[in-house]
Amino acid sequence: MQDLSQLKDIHLPPAISEWPMAYGWWLLLAILIIMVVVSVMLFLKQRRNSAIKRSALTLLEHQYSQFKANNDTQQFLQQCNQILKRYCLIHYPEAASLSGSAWINFLIRHSQKAFFAEEVAHAISQGIYQANCQYNADELYTACSTWLKTNKPLVIESSTGDSND
Repeated sequence: MQDLSQLKDIHLPPAISEWPMAYGWWLLLAILIIMVVVSVMLFLKQRRNSAIKRSALTLLEHQYSQFKANNDTQQFLQQCNQILKRYCLIHYPEAASLSGSAWINFLIRHSQKAFFAEEVAHAISQGIYQANCQYNADELYTACSTWLKTNKPLVIESSTGDSND
């Protein structure tokens, strides 16, 4: 018994610390931070693009209400064309030099569906160069607003390099 009294108490090992973390946790944390940063950047880019689209739609609506007040079809046609051009200059810089049938073909090519009836397409492509162009202004407004609403500028079209088309 005497020998037992000389024994010391049992010492437990120190508790396992959470720091430093294992490499897997550091990797997971880095991936999570990268995902958050990329998500924020994509959100801000999408918000910027939608702000441009909302601005163009608001301006188009304003021009349409002015048309309803003064019934100047030639001015409304020019304003619609200008709004579409300004929108395209931001998302499609190659559209800056387009006019006439190349301009309307560009608009049709960059739309989900062909929203431009033949009369409206002719007005957009040729009517702005005429003194008095006959077209349905309601159809023009609908076509332009639908084109703006459904246009997806984030999709980059691949070029084949053929310039002889």
